[in-house]
Amino acid sequence: MKYMTDEMMEDLAKQLRDDGIDCRTVHEWIDGVKQKTRKIEDYEVRRFLLNKKNQGDVVVLITKDYDSWKQVGADELPVIYVNEVIREHVLKREGK
Repeated sequence: MKYMTDEMMEDLAKQLRDDGIDCRTVHEWIDGVKQKTRKIEDYEVRRFLLNKKNQGDVVVLITKDYDSWKQVGADELPVIYVNEVIREHVLKREGK
């Protein structure tokens, strides 16, 4: 499996790579560069992920952005919404 982090989660991409996971930032995937050279819009991320899926190469988006999560999920693309994962973890720890 391959993963893409949004702009707010760039440090996670490096941590996952250090753990042996194929994870790159949105800029690495879409622009081919590590540094932010421009703002990548949500529609560009969706188009990129759809193109990858159509090529048989699924990339999972990891995001903290609610709108991105909803849009990518609506396209039935794999996405991890960090806020929901953390919320579920906290609720489980609290026994709820």
